[in-house]
Amino acid sequence: MTDASRIIPARIGDDLPRIDVIGLANTRRIMHAERHNDGGRMPMFIPTAAWTALLERHCMGEATAARPRLAPSRVMEGLERALGRIMTQIIRHDVEHDEPLHPVYGVTSDLFDSHEAPVDIRMVVDRTTGVACMLAGPPADIAALGLDAAGQDKK
Repeated sequence: MTDASRIIPARIGDDLPRIDVIGLANTRRIMHAERHNDGGRMPMFIPTAAWTALLERHCMGEATAARPRLAPSRVMEGLERALGRIMTQIIRHDVEHDEPLHPVYGVTSDLFDSHEAPVDIRMVVDRTTGVACMLAGPPADIAALGLDAAGQDKK
């Protein structure tokens, strides 16, 4: 399967909040959740606190047969694949229902927790560049970013 056959065009809703994604990244409150992006998909970010927790869970402590220690690059590979699958499912659902992307989604996953737990997904637009981005993380980490109270502009 080629990359072109996996592209699912999404409509960007007028209600996506415009926030300072670059500022959040430059102050290290969020970080890229992907190694490479050729522009064929929406940039993905997670709160830095979520990345720290992933590293603690997968890269530190005693290794066991059931839970080997991983290199951070392996954790990033898994994170990128998992978030890519989540984004694909969200976009596929909205396209099938002829809906634009919504600002907020909730999914259940073991991505950030060893058990099935809620994951907040926020679709936002960087207010400087106009690029649509996905933010994903545990609800408390997303809430700590202050996105709902930041006085975001609408498109």
